[in-house]
Amino acid sequence: MQVNKIGAAMGAEIVGIDLSKPLDVADVQGVLDAFHAHQVIAIRDQNLTPGQLVTFSRHLGPLEDQLNARYTIPEHPEVLVLSNDMKDGKPVGLIDGGDYWHSDSSHRDKPSLATILHAKQNPKVGGDTQFANMYLAYEKLPADLKARITGLKAVHAVSKLKNKRVKVSERRPDAKDHYEMQKAIPDQVWPMVRTHPATGKKALYVSERFTVGIEGLPEAEADEILDFLFDHQVKPEFVYTHKWKDGDLVIWDNRAVLHRGAGGYTYPDVRTMHRTVVAGDRPY
Repeated sequence: MQVNKIGAAMGAEIVGIDLSKPLDVADVQGVLDAFHAHQVIAIRDQNLTPGQLVTFSRHLGPLEDQLNARYTIPEHPEVLVLSNDMKDGKPVGLIDGGDYWHSDSSHRDKPSLATILHAKQNPKVGGDTQFANMYLAYEKLPADLKARITGLKAVHAVSKLKNKRVKVSERRPDAKDHYEMQKAIPDQVWPMVRTHPATGKKALYVSERFTVGIEGLPEAEADEILDFLFDHQVKPEFVYTHKWKDGDLVIWDNRAVLHRGAGGYTYPDVRTMHRTVVAGDRPY
């Protein structure tokens, strides 16, 4: 197994390992070490069944259930299908996943540790995924703003209908009903600056997709802070753009990374991914 750095802000590739085969302790530790060192890792040339993807994913921890259950693989409900493909006039996968900057599952009572995305079919044009380094975003904040947000907690909501900064995708037929139902899911409140449990480093922990306010602050004051942070945290010097290769399996650390899908492709040019999410702990 060889680890090669591939991005300036973060990111590394791993070559020389076959995840379809049983992994020994050294293999798993090597993946974890690269994951903690580089935040986003691309393991190249993997050809995995959904079952093999689940088996590998569990090396990192227990898996989350998927909120979009209608787009999961029936035999493996831990695997969500992200796709713009159609069958009999209906979408075969979730079409609007990752359309705004976010950290996966920050709206849950135990936000996720990591997301694993396996490329099953890449489009001929577009389809990149962008990642933003929240260690760097926090480190480069003005000192007065660091002091201002220390100890503050942000409110995270899953329904897009609760968030004035995002829009419901018109490409997804069930979107409005889905997000209307999600309005009943309780919001979560997390520190705006979290400490990574493995590295001990501090990371900015807000996102335009899920963060809708700041606990205890009037809306206008919260908006002033959040609008600045949302612009700051995705500056080009903090961002790594992953250009997918066939067989890529990409893992990223939701405790210190934001991501979004860059788009740039349209049906019948198809992009299909299989996704698992490793459950995490409550931020502190």
